[in-house]
Amino acid sequence: MQIVIDSTDFRRLSEGTRDEILAVFSGTRPASKNVSPVPVPARRETPGLRWREPVVLDHDQAAKLVHGLSEKQKDILRAFANAKGRAGMKALTKITGDKHLSTISQFQNLVTRKLRRIIDDPDKKAQLFAWDFDKTKWDEGDTTIIDGEYFVALPTAKVLREVLKV
Repeated sequence: MQIVIDSTDFRRLSEGTRDEILAVFSGTRPASKNVSPVPVPARRETPGLRWREPVVLDHDQAAKLVHGLSEKQKDILRAFANAKGRAGMKALTKITGDKHLSTISQFQNLVTRKLRRIIDDPDKKAQLFAWDFDKTKWDEGDTTIIDGEYFVALPTAKVLREVLKV
């Protein structure tokens, strides 16, 4: 979760509220005497997860992820189950039968939510596939993406081949 409070709004808060907010985020006791200390839960970092890097799944995790998906959704994952673990944007939209990129984004959101429950990701870093920014192709005016590539981790591509029997 992210909370944004700009400096103008922060100054409008009472001194006690400001102290309490700072105490929560810094893990210290509030400066005001009349404000009770706020317990700060210990953050659990999920080992091995990094922002913008696809997670590596083992066979059991991949099987749980695939379970319950429609055939069309499995076809999207089959596109990643190749030797390079990559799938082009146009190829994925052909699978979905939809010309709108939002279909892939919706699928990515669905799979990401399911994935984060499977691997217990409290930091919400895990993602199955990511966008390769270097492979992005733009229109002539550089305003609209016309193609590009998504990718999964190579070990994940391998277990997807096994689970999906590709």
